[in-house]
Amino acid sequence: MGTDRLIYIRTDGNSNIAAGHLVRSLSIAQNCLKLGMQVCFLLSDEESQHLLEGFLTESLQDNSALSLRILETAQYNDLEKELPEILELLDKHAASKQNHTPSDIGLTVYLLDSYFVTENYLKQINTIAKVAYIDDLQLFDYPVDLVINYDVIPSNALPAYHAAYQKTGKALLGAAYTPLRSQFEGKVISIKENVSDILVTTGGSDPYHFCVSFIQAYAEKFKENILCPIPTLHVVIGRLSKDKEQLSHLAREHSFLKLYENVTDMATLMSTCDLAVSAAGTTLYELCALGVPAISFTMADNQIISAKAFEDAEVISCGGDIRTDKEQVLQQILTFIQHMSEGADSSSPKQPSGTSYQNRLHAHKTMRSLIDGKGALRIADELSKL
Repeated sequence: MGTDRLIYIRTDGNSNIAAGHLVRSLSIAQNCLKLGMQVCFLLSDEESQHLLEGFLTESLQDNSALSLRILETAQYNDLEKELPEILELLDKHAASKQNHTPSDIGLTVYLLDSYFVTENYLKQINTIAKVAYIDDLQLFDYPVDLVINYDVIPSNALPAYHAAYQKTGKALLGAAYTPLRSQFEGKVISIKENVSDILVTTGGSDPYHFCVSFIQAYAEKFKENILCPIPTLHVVIGRLSKDKEQLSHLAREHSFLKLYENVTDMATLMSTCDLAVSAAGTTLYELCALGVPAISFTMADNQIISAKAFEDAEVISCGGDIRTDKEQVLQQILTFIQHMSEGADSSSPKQPSGTSYQNRLHAHKTMRSLIDGKGALRIADELSKL
């Protein structure tokens, strides 16, 4: 399509809705740029703009064909208020095209990533531009040209998903369309004979003090060096964690503990690890792309469906919800680490040689078969064809 193709991406990321929408939309945008399209982000507020500009600075990609615009009438949780401004913007762009005819409608694409969508909003915009929507919630049957839903979907559930999108021109379904950050493209770990490094992450916050509890349980479990030597824990401290001082104290106490803050290149850190312990969410998709065997846990209602989907697909098991039974979750995670590492509990028969390696290799292959890190490129390619 070349640079004649313009894609508007309407999304936000702020203290009320976090930054996930911006991150995945930017991944798609940068792949659209690679295909020769121009991209314009439409945002509600300066907070979203500052966050996005920060991500652009970190990306180290050529974003010269990408622009940002704050809408004058926008309110992130009430899209209807901005509709007249959006329609005027699209009308002006259509009118600016030389020799404009109704067939030129395909030159403009409008990608929406917001949970506050309405049917009227989509219908109105679809009279002027091709419309694509990133769907996580299946709120209603979206009247759009393209829907992207990258849930981990078992094969027996696919018919129900397709049935939910009767008004959609085309649906991109499944984890193969996961729009991961560009840093995850082309990176895959090698499965080593022994486990030496384990990643631990809870995301931006740790309201139930998981990291502190886990480190203490880990130290107690393996104090006799059952794994011999004990693997290093690489713990990522979330920006909103209230346990930084206590974690620093633990790091001085335990030589196996390394702490990280403000990690911008998570892919590189993940790729140095043999196993991972993570709160459910986008991180599970990233671990799959790299093929890092992992176990998840939940600490919020919106994580439960994702954790169950990965477990049902036999890709990443879930240790449980730390809000209801923290001790049980910790035990499940420690058992996973032991199962995936050389050596065994002194009270149990020693694992046959190579068993843990085979366990990790099997997990690695299963994860990589689900997600290969090229989802954003697949979405951009479909957008270019609308």
